[in-house]
Amino acid sequence: MVLILGLLLAGLAGSARAETRVFSYDPANDVTRSIAGPLTFEVRQQLIFTTVLRIRSTQGEASAALKPADETVLGRGGLTALIGPGARERSLYEVEPTAEGLDLIHAFCPGSGRVWLAFGRVAQSVDLRIQVLGDDPKSPPKAHQARLCYTLDFYYHGEWRPPPGPGVPERDIPVPKFPY
Repeated sequence: MVLILGLLLAGLAGSARAETRVFSYDPANDVTRSIAGPLTFEVRQQLIFTTVLRIRSTQGEASAALKPADETVLGRGGLTALIGPGARERSLYEVEPTAEGLDLIHAFCPGSGRVWLAFGRVAQSVDLRIQVLGDDPKSPPKAHQARLCYTLDFYYHGEWRPPPGPGVPERDIPVPKFPY
C-alpha cells in the first residue's frame, strides 16, 4: 500500500511541473477592439493552477509583466463589490508599472496609477473575459478604492510555443503577428 501511494505521489509530482505556454486572443466586440485589440498572454500551467506571467500586444512590440494580487488591494468588498458575485473572473493580477506597463495602465484605465486584471479561465481553445480594474483617482488617498474600468471579451485565436530551454530572453519568445 505504501509503495503504491509512493508511486502515485511521484507520478503526480512529475506531472505537476510547470509548463510555459503562449495563448493569443482576438477581440470579441467593439469595446475590446478599441481598448485592447488582439492580445497574447504568456502563462505558466501546472497540474491544477495557471499563472498569467505577461501580457503582449499581438499587433505591436508592447508587453507588460503581471504579478498576482490579493483582492484586498481593491478596497471595500473586493472583486465581488466591483464585478458582482456571479462573475467567474477571480484570478487577480496587477500590471507592473514599468516600461510599457505604464502605457498599458493608461490605455486600460485612463486616470488610474495602478491597474489590475481579473481573469477568467486561461486555457487552450477557451474564450476569455478580463475585468479591468483601476485605482479610483476620486477616492481619498487612504481609502484605496478601485473601480471597474472595462470588461474585455476575447475569442481564443491560437497557441504559440516558446523556444525550448531555460533562460530564453523575453525578446526571443515569438509573438504572433496577425494582419488586421
